[in-house]
Amino acid sequence: MNKSVKLRIIIILSLLILTAGLGYYSVSTIRDSIKKSRNQQALTDAAKLLEEGRPARAFDIIRMRDQTLLDTQDHWLNLEIQALRKLGNIERLRALYEKHPEAFMTHEEASMMIARSLLATGEQKAYTALRKEWENRKIHPEIWFALDVDALIQQGKRAEAIKLLQESTLDGNAEAIRLNRLALLTAPDNMLKAWQYLEQAYLIDPKNPDVRSFRAHMLERMGKQRMARIEYVAAHLAKPENPLYRDQLGEFYRRNGQLALAVQTWSRDINDQSADFIRIKALFWSQVATPASIEKANKADLFGKLSSLVLYLQELPEGIFWNEEQFEQEVANREVLLAKHQETYWLRILQLLKSGKETEAYDLILSHPFKRSSWNPELERALERVLAFRLERPQSIDIDSFFAHTSNNSRKHQLFAQLEEMATSSTASPELSRLMQSEEAFAAVFMAGGWLEAALQLHEMEIIPADFPEWVAYGITQSLRFNRGNSEALAFARKQLQTKNMSMLMADIMITEGNVDTGIAELEKLAKLDAITGYRAALILSQAYLEKNEPEKARAALELQPELSTSITGREIKARILLAEGKRELAGKLYASISDTSNEAKAYLARQAFQEKQWKTARELTLELQQEFPDNMQLRRNLMTISEEEQAK
Repeated sequence: MNKSVKLRIIIILSLLILTAGLGYYSVSTIRDSIKKSRNQQALTDAAKLLEEGRPARAFDIIRMRDQTLLDTQDHWLNLEIQALRKLGNIERLRALYEKHPEAFMTHEEASMMIARSLLATGEQKAYTALRKEWENRKIHPEIWFALDVDALIQQGKRAEAIKLLQESTLDGNAEAIRLNRLALLTAPDNMLKAWQYLEQAYLIDPKNPDVRSFRAHMLERMGKQRMARIEYVAAHLAKPENPLYRDQLGEFYRRNGQLALAVQTWSRDINDQSADFIRIKALFWSQVATPASIEKANKADLFGKLSSLVLYLQELPEGIFWNEEQFEQEVANREVLLAKHQETYWLRILQLLKSGKETEAYDLILSHPFKRSSWNPELERALERVLAFRLERPQSIDIDSFFAHTSNNSRKHQLFAQLEEMATSSTASPELSRLMQSEEAFAAVFMAGGWLEAALQLHEMEIIPADFPEWVAYGITQSLRFNRGNSEALAFARKQLQTKNMSMLMADIMITEGNVDTGIAELEKLAKLDAITGYRAALILSQAYLEKNEPEKARAALELQPELSTSITGREIKARILLAEGKRELAGKLYASISDTSNEAKAYLARQAFQEKQWKTARELTLELQQEFPDNMQLRRNLMTISEEEQAK
C-alpha cells in the first residue's frame, strides 16, 4: 500500500472517530437537556400541587426527584419542607432538619414544628438555639410565646410560666393560645378558674384544636365522657393531618374500653406520610384487639427513631406476637424502646404465654416499667393472679382491692371481681379453679379485658367444658363473631353446652346470617322467659319480625316483655311497627313523645321536618344529633343542605 493511500485511510478513520465523538456529545447534550426539562416540569408540578393544598401528591413527586441535578436541590429542599409541614410528618421533618438546619431559616411554621418536637423530646439546648435564630424575624410571635411557656413548664418553672402568661395579652385569636396555657397551669389548683379561662379561649377561637383538646381533657376528668368525646373529635377534625390530635382521640377510646373505635382511629387513612408512633399503635392494637387492614410501610418512607420497630412489627408472621432473635438483629435503640413503649411489654407477655413460658411471663409482669401507666391494670392484675395460682406462688394483694366497694365497678368483668375476691380470701370457686388450671385460662383473661384478638390467639379448646363458668363459651363465641365472622362463631357455638344465653346468641347469629326462620323459632321459646334472657330475646325477635315485614308479630313479641314494651327502645320499635303499617301520623306522634331521649326519634323528626321544609326544626334536631355524633359527616352534609335550602327561599 503506497503512502498516499495510507494517508487517505488515516484521514477517513479520523473523520469517522470525530463524527462518532460529536454524535456522542450531541446525544449526551440532548439527554441532559431532557433531564433538566423534566426536572423543571416536576418542580413546577410539585409547587402547583402545594398551592392547591395537595401536599401528599406533591410529596410523591418530591421524593422521586432526580438527585443528580445539584443546581436545583435547594429548590427541592424548600418544597420538601413545605410538603412535610403541611402533612404534619414530624419524623421526616426532624430528619431533614438534622441534615439541613440552614434550610429551615426561611420556613417559620416548619421551624415551630421542629421547636415543639425538640421540647417534647427534652432537647432544651437545641430548642434554645433554634428559638434564638427566629428572635428578631418571627411572623408568628404568639406561637413562639406559647412555646416559651411550654419550655418553662418542661423545666419545672411553673410559677414563672404563670407569671409570663398573666403579664401578657395577645391580639385576636392568639389570645386563645394564652388563655389555654393559663387554664392548663391553673387546673391542678383551681378547676373552676381553669374552666373559665377555657371558656374565654373557646369564645375567642372555637376552632382552635388546642383549646378543644384541653376542654376534652378537663371534661373527661370530670366524668363527662360524652361531652369529652365531642371535644376530642372536634380537635381531631380541626387539624386531621396532625397525628397528636388523632392519637388523643384514639387514647380516649382506649381508656373507655372502646377498642374497636380506637383501632379505627389509629388505622384510618394510614399512608406513607403517617407518623411512626401512630403506625405502631395501629399495628399493636389490631393485633390484640380487633384486626385492621394496615398497608405496610416502605423502608424508604420511615425516618424517625421508631422506624426499625415499625418494620419489625409489620413483618411479624400471623399468630406471632414477638420474635426475640429478630428483635435483637433488626431493631435499633432496643433498650429505650423496651423501657418507653408499652407495646413491647404486652407483645412479649403474649408471646411468652403462647409459648408456655409462664415463669418468664410472671417475672416480667412483676418487674416491667409500666406499672403506674398500664393500659389495662385490671387485666394485668388478673394475669398476675392467674399465673401465681398456676405457679403456686403467693397471691399478691393490691391495696386498691380493699376499697373496691367504694368505686364504680359496673363495667368490670365478673372474672376480675372473682380474682380480687380470691386474692383477699385465698380461696376460689371450683369452676374458677378449673378454668385457671386449664389451657383456656389466659384466653379467658384477655377476653375479660376486651382484648379479643389476643384472646382468640391464645384460645385452645375446641369444646369448653360444661363445668367452666358459663361466660367463657359465650365470650369466645362473641369474640369469634366480632373478629372472624358469623359463620366461624356459629360453628364454634354449636359444639358448646346449649345454655339459654348461648341459644339466644346462636339465634341472633342465625338471623344475621339469613337463616331467619330457624333463629325466630328459637327466640319464640326464649322470649317467654323471665329476667334479662327473655327481655333480650323479645327485643331481637321483634326486630327480626320487622325485618320480615310482619309488624303484627313484632308487636306481639314486644308484648311478651312488658318492661321492654314500655322502655325507650320498645317505643322506638313500636314507632317502626306503625310505619310498617303505614300509620305515619301515629308514628310521628310516638317519636315526638320520646324525642328528648331518643336519637332515632330525633333523626326521624329531622327528616320529616326537612321534607316539609320546616328548616328551623330540621336544623335544631340535626344540631342535637351532631352533638351526639360529632364525627358523622352525613350530619354535616345535612346541615349544609338545610342552609342551602334556606338561602334559596
